[in-house]
Amino acid sequence: MSWPLDALVSTFHAICERQGGIKIDVVGDRIVISMRTGVHCHTDFDVQGAARAAGLAHERVLSNVLIEFPGEAPRVPDVSILRDGRPEEPYSYKDLLAAVEIVSTRHDRYDFTLKEEQYARFGVPAFLAIDPFRGECDLLTRPTDGTYTTRVLYKYGDVIHLKLTDGSEIDIPTDTFDRRR
Repeated sequence: MSWPLDALVSTFHAICERQGGIKIDVVGDRIVISMRTGVHCHTDFDVQGAARAAGLAHERVLSNVLIEFPGEAPRVPDVSILRDGRPEEPYSYKDLLAAVEIVSTRHDRYDFTLKEEQYARFGVPAFLAIDPFRGECDLLTRPTDGTYTTRVLYKYGDVIHLKLTDGSEIDIPTDTFDRRR
């Protein structure tokens, strides 16, 4: 059985595609609509570029695609890094090796609490939250019993060393990440 708001979410996504610059995400019982800024877009592009430079096939690195979580709201990570083997749509949390979220608003509890909790609960191996307001990135790994047991804080200018559970390694330089005020 599909999640009850699938039709509504699909409609919102269609509207956003036509309007451009808007991102919609379902978080718990809320629909969150946020503007994608140039900072957001450039950071997304830089993360994808680092993954491709590390040798990941283009079909494994996706931006803003729906990931299904059974019995819960689907998620639309800014960048999704999928397992090898060409998973097919609809994508499942089981396909996800890393979810990257670029914080849209200052003190964004959606990215730092609700999404983090859901990703950990479903065992997504890595979650990277990039905060252009603080100029920091939180890399969370090793989900155990619904929480991430490892958290590493990187400052803009550092290189994030992301080791995927399939053995792939991605170095993400943050020196080109733009800040938001």
